[in-house]
Amino acid sequence: MAKVAKESEVVTFEDQQKINKFARINAKLQDLKGDLEGKRKELENLEDAENEVLMISDEDPILYPLIIDLACVQIQKPCIWIQSLP
Repeated sequence: MAKVAKESEVVTFEDQQKINKFARINAKLQDLKGDLEGKRKELENLEDAENEVLMISDEDPILYPLIIDLACVQIQKPCIWIQSLP
């Protein structure tokens, strides 16, 4: 059975500030968890694309369409460049 708050129970200003702080931190935590899940999915997709590129044979003259983010590129043979961003 649910506990009913008594009228004599008063929430002080300090208690309310702590409750509000907890709510803000908890909301931020939930946002970060969602962002983390999105980044995990993106990483998985990039790893899948990397595996597809690595499976391309040098002798195979077929053009392979790859979708990377919003760009679609076609490659004829495997070519992988690693460039560090500034």
